[in-house]
This record gives sequence, structure tokens and C-alpha cells, in this order.
Amino acid sequence: MSTKLTNGLTNGAASPNPAGSDRWVDIQQSTFTNWVNEQLSQYSGRSLTDLRTDLCDGVHLVALVETLQLKKIGRVYSKPQGQIQRLANVSLALTAITEDNVKLVNIGNEDVVNGNVKLILGLIWHLIVRYQISNRKTKSPPKKLMMGWFRLAIPDLEINNFNKDWEDGIALHALLERLKPGTSPDWKKLHSKNKVENCRSAMILAKEKLNIPRVISPENFASGDLDELSAMTYLSYFVKVDSPGYYHTLNWVCKQLRTTAITNMTTDWKDGRHVCAIVQSLGGEIPGWPDLDLSDHVGNWQKALDGGKDIGVEPLLKASEMSDPGLDHLTMMAYIARFQQVTPPKNDQDKLKVTASLNNIKTGIQSSFSIEAADRTVKTDKVQVEVKGPKSRIDSDVQWKQLRANCKFTPREAGEYQITVLYNKVMITGCPFKFTVKADMSKVRLLTTSTDCTVGSTHRIQVEVNDTKYGVISMESQSPTEQVYPLPADENDHNGLHVATFRPKHVGVWVVRAYMDGEEIPNSPVNFDVSDPQKVWLSVQGRGVVDEVITCHVDVCDAGTGKVTGEVTHIGKQIACDVTKQNDGNWSIIFTPQCPGSFFLKAAFNGTTVTGCPKLVNVVDPGQITVTGEGISRGLCGKESRFIVNTGDLGGNIVVNITAGDKEIPTIWEEVGSTAHQFSYTPHQTGIYTIIVLWNDMAVPGSPFKVKITDRSKVRLKDDLSADMDENDYLALVCGADTVLHFDISDAGPGSFNAEVLAPSGKLPVKLDQPDQDEVAVSFKAKEEGDHYIHLYWSNVPLDSSPILSYCPGPILPIDHTKVKVTGKGITEARAGVRMEFVIDGKLAGPGVAKVDLKGLKSNPTVDMKALKYDRYRCHYIAPSPGAYLMYIYWSGTKLANVPYKISVSHRGTGGKVKVLGRGLRGGFVGQELRVIVNTTAAGYGEVSADFAGLLQQARCDILDQQNGIYTLRLFPSEACRHSLSVMFDGEHVPGSPFTIPVGEPPDPRKVRVYGPGIQDGLIQTFESKFLVETYGAGAGQLAVRIRGPRGAFKVDMERERQNDRTILCRYDPSEPGQYDVSVRWSNQHVNGSPFCVHIFETREDLQGYLETEKGITFTKQNGYEWTEEV
Repeated sequence: MSTKLTNGLTNGAASPNPAGSDRWVDIQQSTFTNWVNEQLSQYSGRSLTDLRTDLCDGVHLVALVETLQLKKIGRVYSKPQGQIQRLANVSLALTAITEDNVKLVNIGNEDVVNGNVKLILGLIWHLIVRYQISNRKTKSPPKKLMMGWFRLAIPDLEINNFNKDWEDGIALHALLERLKPGTSPDWKKLHSKNKVENCRSAMILAKEKLNIPRVISPENFASGDLDELSAMTYLSYFVKVDSPGYYHTLNWVCKQLRTTAITNMTTDWKDGRHVCAIVQSLGGEIPGWPDLDLSDHVGNWQKALDGGKDIGVEPLLKASEMSDPGLDHLTMMAYIARFQQVTPPKNDQDKLKVTASLNNIKTGIQSSFSIEAADRTVKTDKVQVEVKGPKSRIDSDVQWKQLRANCKFTPREAGEYQITVLYNKVMITGCPFKFTVKADMSKVRLLTTSTDCTVGSTHRIQVEVNDTKYGVISMESQSPTEQVYPLPADENDHNGLHVATFRPKHVGVWVVRAYMDGEEIPNSPVNFDVSDPQKVWLSVQGRGVVDEVITCHVDVCDAGTGKVTGEVTHIGKQIACDVTKQNDGNWSIIFTPQCPGSFFLKAAFNGTTVTGCPKLVNVVDPGQITVTGEGISRGLCGKESRFIVNTGDLGGNIVVNITAGDKEIPTIWEEVGSTAHQFSYTPHQTGIYTIIVLWNDMAVPGSPFKVKITDRSKVRLKDDLSADMDENDYLALVCGADTVLHFDISDAGPGSFNAEVLAPSGKLPVKLDQPDQDEVAVSFKAKEEGDHYIHLYWSNVPLDSSPILSYCPGPILPIDHTKVKVTGKGITEARAGVRMEFVIDGKLAGPGVAKVDLKGLKSNPTVDMKALKYDRYRCHYIAPSPGAYLMYIYWSGTKLANVPYKISVSHRGTGGKVKVLGRGLRGGFVGQELRVIVNTTAAGYGEVSADFAGLLQQARCDILDQQNGIYTLRLFPSEACRHSLSVMFDGEHVPGSPFTIPVGEPPDPRKVRVYGPGIQDGLIQTFESKFLVETYGAGAGQLAVRIRGPRGAFKVDMERERQNDRTILCRYDPSEPGQYDVSVRWSNQHVNGSPFCVHIFETREDLQGYLETEKGITFTKQNGYEWTEEV
């Protein structure tokens, strides 16, 4: 083969390096080898490792040419045996290349066979140019065309070559983001020093997102020895036919011309029609458009080139050259890319853009959308905004700020709405915007008194709509068998309630749902667990023995799901019992009587008394007197201690004597039953108290009782910690140093001191030293950063001051100003005349001193700094006037990296226009969440703060910002007293602040006791109809007593000795025998035992017969027997 390639360097494979440096050859050889392997892998499956040796027999070279030309080129020696066959193979490949319009000069078959690496590299480069970069006719050098396209693709970077301007990898990342937005959005933040890492991450993304093969390594691409041919080989994958850049340009054309008819960058352009269309779409002028002579290719192209020049796009070639059907795609891409930089003019309908998120819009709630002007030529006085509802237009507030307007409106009725925006009386693109407004159901609630109910009972179901603009309200119930029954609802216009009644017929779970205009309201559905107490049976044993277990069975098989509660009473007093569920679903009530007598067992199923209750159990015993209560074992100084002495049926005289040393302690007693007395005393000093209990001058079992009286409040901390507390009242600990606390226990009484320290990783070793009997020293060593809790106990009871909250900042760090953190609103925004705050946190920056300079246009306000614990500073300043300010912060003389902070100071709001309202101002009880609304819409911009406190302690107060000038205060009172609510606006009390809010104890009907003859069976002639209701400890509530006799309701007289007395005497006057149902409710809830079923008889025989038959009580006839009961 006589054809020669003069030199691989002069024909493209040129070295950018000084003479003597052949590093570029290694890079180029590696890149070209990878390119050859990429081609061979598509069809033949072959691969090379060394161009110099692997091409010398011509077999791989022939395979490469056949892959590129997509055809067989002749007979090849697959396993050449000698030099002649190798030369023949290479000659076959070179001949095929030459015949395919590749001009080879100064290279022959012997150069390839002999492994002349530089000439081989030149040959491979010609193949890359011909078959990958530009496979058709081109009048411009491929390098120039590629350079032109890349410059326009990434205009933010200056690209002048294919080595130095690419080696830091930043241009690669910018190219990826251009071709597929979101692939590398933060490319501008990359640092040019991280060249290899930048190139590596870009090549990984290019492979994953755009399928660009890695024919060059990141290290070679970032090398200073990178030659342009290696870089162009890799970058050509971005611009070859069917590449990401190819389709990026093609997609822009189709989008610009709003067509999908253009499918390539070559033959579709020969008649010049599409280029003329692009020029016309970008505001250029094409003579005779759109009536072009499609047969006049050159003429159309000339019009396009001239029109392009008028809008700033210079031509690449002549019209005759551009209209050549064989023109390569790269020339067309480079020319079209120039049009992508032209900004088209906008017409009136495109000069505005509306942005709106109008989903889930509710009536009465302000909504908004924004209008953005295309450029500064837009005149706001030509903008018209119209919001139209189902019946009429509604007002909208349009506020322009520079090129953006914020539009607010408040829909008042549900239905279909539309927004129309006009510019210069022309409707903008996308209008009208249609959306649906639904009724605001946030205030709609499904209400019911209880979800536990019985078969046949009637329940009142309410839908509360408040002031909501509602539509049709409907309710339905679903039975356990999934049958649906409508619940007709009556509307009460007076209080905005829709009321329906629900009466379940079967046992099981019933589901009640409520709808508004067919949409289920927020807290719907409500499940009702329906049971039938009439199908519950209680069986008991008639007799028991003291100290032996008595078990009673409750059969609930047919009663549905529910809970059984039990109550055992003896002489009007409750006896402890265990109620447990058995494996078969039934229940048992177990108790152990401690004394003889009549024990009455009452069972309830889901709060409803079981039929036949109470059941009587007679317990016999020789008789034992019991002394019970905490007051006989321990007590607290200054607090009343109690214990109860129960004589059972023995009666007799009880004497109690309490002494502390030689001093006798006053004792108060009261009857708490026919055979029980409660004794109480109040110790006023610590020590061992002696309680002697005598019955008829005899000591009862266990007497004398030794009582330990302690006073944990007398355990005093001797150290003054005020200087060691941080701003959160946390004790500041020093890492690695011993913390020692000294306590005085001289007046705390008999007991023991204990302490434990909880660190973030667990308990710390604590050392307790007691140098004498009056002092304890607690010492420990903090070793890690975080909160520490120091728990202190006296006789295993926590001290009032426990735990002591503390914090350890961790080991001392080296000074590093880059670790300083600055937080708070005061570094970004402020209001004139309002004190603003921010914190400089140098906890991680090592010991240092902070300095702050605040500079404004008119003045330089002073910044007050208060040093906190752990190398932190709290800073305050007051900007005297609105405007822009700059804040500079230094740490130990070094300015922080992210300063200055730019602070925008605005006008302060008007606190006098703030309104505070809501049901929460009326008060509530402990544990209840109260809500208060703070309306600042008329006051302007400002900061809302609130404080909620009782008499003894602060209460929790959460502030919820609704982002529309409305704030919701969530108050959680923790003590029963009057609370004070302070509401501040920019540090000043709003009108009415502080507000006084009453808070009481929550009602607890379980603690209400009812006893007396008025709730027991008796004779009409001797019946005493009075009974007592004690509400001590039952919290705030209202007592309601209702009695229904044989002929209807009875009047009940209720009285108390004093206005605040918690014991109420109730009377009623039955006039005939029969059954009387006594209902006692506390805050609308039945107390224990209610309703009481009282049977009054005409004769003693009828009464005895009832008691024997129904309650199992047997009577023996006695002379002078008389039925009496005493309270």
C-alpha cells in the first residue's frame, strides 16, 4: 500500500506540550483505545489493550472499519501467518477508508504493521472525525463548529479551547445541567481546585443520565497534559448524531415552531423553510412569508440568512452551501444554536404570567395568587384583575411590588369560581383560571355525649356548624351487619345545630356518619359500641369468711363488647376488689373480706348496673378491729395525716393517743360509717411519733404504731449556684471537673439521702459523703456534652427542687472562628424602634471574645452584648429608623466568613389595633386545652409573644402562626386557680392584656359518695327519705339529683350548711309504696352506684319477703323488732 499519512500530529493529533514531553501521547493513546473498543463492542465484541500491537495484524483494524461503515469490505486473514498476510489485511482496511472519502497522506500498511504509534493515532483521529464528529459534507473545520456550539450551550463560561478551559470539570457540569436540567443544579458552587473530583462526578452523571461512555479517565481529562483531540473525542459524544446535544437543539426548534414535523438536523432543512420560520418567530422579517417558493432552496436560505442578520445572528456559510442536502448536522447545529440566544418579543397576552395554587379553597378564608410581569415595559395601570364567584364578582386586593403583584381575595360562598387577568384589554394566556371553592368545614363538628350505649337507648347526635356557610347536612347509621339507616336531622337556627336521634337495635359496633353537601365532615365517622346490660347475669355465693377469697361470676356472653366494673360495700364503705376478664370472655369479681358483716356486691356493665344488684354476701368472723391508713406508718411535716379505726359489729369505745416525745399531739375524729371512725392529726415537727389505739382500754393489734414524720422541704442546698446558672436556669458544668453540692439535712427528720445523675449516655457515678449527721455532699464528674439531670431524694421521695437541670458543653475546643454560629431574627430583619435579638454561639469555636459592629446609612446603632455560658453571647439592638443596615461580627479579632449580614429594617406595627378573642378567655379546668385568637391584621407587621401563668407556676402556651396575621394561642392550665394571660405585640401589651382566666379542677364523678337510708329499701310508715352526697375531691362540677316514683318525678330538696360545703343533704317525700329510681349525676355523669333502685313496701312481711327472695337476707323473729336505719 503506497498511501501515506504525512504525520499524525500535523493531521490533527498535534501535541500541546513542549518538546520532549510525550505525556499527551499516553493520554491520546488511552482515549483512542477506549473509543475503538466502544465501536467494536457494538457489533464484533472485540477489544484492544494496545493500539501499537493489537492493530499490527490488521484483523482488528478491518473489524473497526466494517463496524464504522456497516458493511463487509473484503476477505481478511483472520489468523495471519506472516508479514505478507498482515500487510494485506492492513491494506484492505486502508483502501476501504480511502474509498469512503477519507484522505490519508503519508501512512502506509507497513507503518501500522510496524506499530508506529503516532501515525496510528493520526489514523484513528481521521476515523473519529469522519464517522463520529462530522459524517457528511462540511465547509467549516469540525473543531470550529464544536467550539461554536459549546460556547452557545454554556454561555456562562468562556470556552476558547478543548483542554485548559475543560480540565477543572466545571464546564462539564454546566453542559450536563444545560442538556438535562436538574442533573447538576449547583455547578456554579464547584471549586476549580477539585479538578479530578469535578471531572469524575461529571462523567458519572453523564453516563447515568445521558449514556455518555467514559472513553477518557477523569485524571487524564483534568491533566495539564490533556491534548485537544482527546478532549474532542469525549465531547463529540455530546454533539454527534442522536446525541443529547443533537436532540436538545432539535427539541428547541420543535418547541419554538410548535411542531413535531422536524425529525433531523440535515435533510429537513435543505429548502430553508424551517429557518425562515425560526427567524419569523423571533421577531425577524422574511419577505413573502409565509408564501415561499419551496423549490427555490437557495433563495429561501438567502432570505433566512438576511433575516437572521437583522436580529443579530451571523451566518456560518453561504446560502448555496447551507441548502446543500449533504450538509453535515454539526454545521446546522452550530448555526441554530445562535438563534437560541435571541430573546423573542412578547405580545400583550404573554406579558403577564399568573401563578396560582387554588386547591382546597375554603369559604371565609383569604386566598391569594400572584401576577408576574415579563419585563419593565409592562405598565401596571393596564392590568385588570377580576375574580368571579357563582353569583357575582368579589373584591380582590392587588398590590404591586416592582414586577410582581400579590392578589388577595376572600370567597364568601361555595361553588365554581374563575380568575380573569387582562393586559391592555387583552386576556393573557391561560386565562380564565377556574377553580372550586368548598364550604369551610374546619368548624363543623359531629357531637355526641358518649360512644358507649345500650340496645334500645336513645342518643342525641348533633352536627355543630357554628358560623359556617353550610349546605345540606345529612346523617346515617350503619349496623353491625352493614345495613345503612338514614338519620333525619332537624335544624335549630338559634344555635346552629343539626340534631338527630340514634337508637340501636342490636349488639355490636354501629357507625354514624355525617355529611355536608355529600362530603364527610372532619371528625366523622363516630363508632358506637352497643351493648345490652339486660343480658348480663351476676351470681354470688351467699356466705363468706373473713380473710378468705370470695369469687363472684359475671356472665356477659350475649351482652356484647364491654367492661365490667365491680363494687363491694360494707357498712356504706367500699371494699377493695379485683375485676378480671376470664379466658371464656366472662368476668369475675374477687375480694377478701377483712371483717364480718353484710357485704353488698354491685356489678356494672359499661356503667349500667347489672339486673338484680346489689347482691348480699354475709361474712362471719369472731371480730377484729382494723387500723388502716398511711397515717400510722409515715407522714409529712405540716400536712394532715389520717387513719381509720373500724370496729365492725363489736362496737365499743375507741381511744387514740398520739405523742411526739413528751408532747401530746391534738387529734380530730369523725364518723365515716356506722362502725368506722377516721382520725387525723397534723405533725408540726419531724421525728418518730407514737400512736396508741385502745378499744375498751385494750390495745388493738399493732398498737403502739411508730410513725416516721419527715420534711423533705427542710433538705436545703448550702451552695449559692446563682453565678453558675445559664440563661435557661441550667447549672453550667465543667467537663472533666468535679461538681460538688452540699446539702443541710439537720431538720429533715428520720430518713436517708440519695442522688443520681443522668447524662446523655446514661448514669454517672455519684459519690455521697456525710462528714456529719447534718450534712451530705454529692459529687460527680461530667464527661460529655449534653443535658444532665441531678435527681435528689429524701427517703426515696424526690425533693421539690429535683431534678436540678444542668448542662455540660463538653471538652474545651481549639479556637476556630469558622465554627461560630449566629442565630435569631435580628441578623436578617428588624422593625424601627423595636428591640431585636440574636445569639452568637461559639460553643464549637473554642474560647473567644465576640465583637459586633452595626452600621446604617443614617446612624450606627449600639449593640448590647451579654455574655452567656459556654462561649455564647446574647445581643440586642434597636434600629432608630427604617432602612438597610450591615452587621459585622468578629471572634477573637477575626471577622466571620459569612459577614456582613444585611438587615432590612421596616416600620413597626401598631399594637393598639391588635384584637384578642376566643372562648378560651372564659376559662376552663385543669388539663383542658383553651384556645385564644390574636388578630393582628389591622396592626401591621410585628412580633406576637404570650405568657400564661397560674399562681404558683408557669403554664404551657403554644403560639401557632396562621401566616395571615392571625395567631392561635393554645393554653394548657396545670393548676386550679385564676391564670394571667399576657399578650405582647413588639414587646408591648395589647389592649386588655393581661387577661384573667379562671381555671378549676376537672370533674371526677368517681370520687362522689352517696349514702344514707334514702337509698335503701324500707317501709312506707317508717321510711327516712334523706341521704348524703359527699363531693370532696370530685373537682369542679354541678350536682343533679332526680327521683322518679311509681307515678312520675319527685321533687328533691337539697341543702348544705355553708355555701362552700362539699356535703349536700338530699330529701324527698314518698307517699305510696313502689319502686323509686334515684339518679345522682356529677357534671352530667352518673356517680358510683347511680341510679339507685329503692323499693318501699306497705308491710314488713312484703319487705322481708323481697329481701329474702331478691337479696338472700334471712331474718329471725325478735320481740320488739323494728326496722331502723341511721345516717
